[in-house]
Amino acid sequence: MEKIIEIKNVGKTFYGKENTVEALKDISLTVHKGEIYGIIGMSGAGKSTLVRCLNFLERPTTGTVEIEGMDLSKCNEKELRQIRTQIAMIFQHFNLLMQRNVIDNICFPMEIVGIKKKEARKKAQELLEIVGMSEKAKAYPSQLSGGQKQRVAIARALAMNPKILLCDEATSALDPTTTKSILALLKDINEKYGITIVIITHEMRVVQEICSHVAIIDNGVLAESGTVEEVFNHPKTEAAKKLVFRNEHTYTVMEGKRCIRIVFSKNSSFEPVIGNMILECKAPVNILMADTKDIGGIAHGQMILQLPEDTAVADKMIRYLKDRELEVEEVTGYVE
Repeated sequence: MEKIIEIKNVGKTFYGKENTVEALKDISLTVHKGEIYGIIGMSGAGKSTLVRCLNFLERPTTGTVEIEGMDLSKCNEKELRQIRTQIAMIFQHFNLLMQRNVIDNICFPMEIVGIKKKEARKKAQELLEIVGMSEKAKAYPSQLSGGQKQRVAIARALAMNPKILLCDEATSALDPTTTKSILALLKDINEKYGITIVIITHEMRVVQEICSHVAIIDNGVLAESGTVEEVFNHPKTEAAKKLVFRNEHTYTVMEGKRCIRIVFSKNSSFEPVIGNMILECKAPVNILMADTKDIGGIAHGQMILQLPEDTAVADKMIRYLKDRELEVEEVTGYVE
């Protein structure tokens, strides 16, 4: 696949009078044309700084950013402005102009580059149809819901026919149902128009919903990257495990300290296997978490089980599950 974004050994340090903050440290990753790529991390991890480095709104302290093979550090301001017309952004808080109605908001970036008003309004009407907002052309942002505002922001971002769309926490201010509809819209835009999308988020469910690849940023460092399926099924780092397992509580009910994570896909079903395992081993287990996700149109799921305190019985259960070709790994931090 053809590369569209290549980040090589990027670091970003902010220098203040009293302290120095190293926001990014030696990050390298590649995004291919037409992908929906997720960059995920907890608050303060450095992901928003990274996305601002992609279009040189923040100039990296070290390393290079290449867009379609062009090193942005070697571009002058005129060249950077031209490249930025191909890299659109949408944000958590929409950034619409409150004194302009919907169609005028969408026309705004076209006005800046000198596109004639008639042509701009025609393009804006077409974009409103794409995002399902034609009937709101004359409404003002204050009259719109959060989801409607984000649809207008997406239409505005598409006004200059960008090759890349950067979404910085674009669904964080929305409820789950609206989030799902916005993600479906972005996926549809990606498929119909071939626009490469980079999604910055702290929510694993957003990545699992539409992304093909993901990079996990932790404390300014690239902790892990790969396909969403690989990272979901086999998280290697503590940062990835924290996002995938969603371990928000600890449990003290059962005595056993050993816990296992079972991963299943469309080709496996954990429910009868667990029941049969309990009957075979003659001991109960505690289900601490069960979750099903749709990743790339394929059902994937996971279960966290707390095993009995008896080591021999726990080992027998693990063997039983592995013999049935389920993916099993031991996890820590679920019981005290």
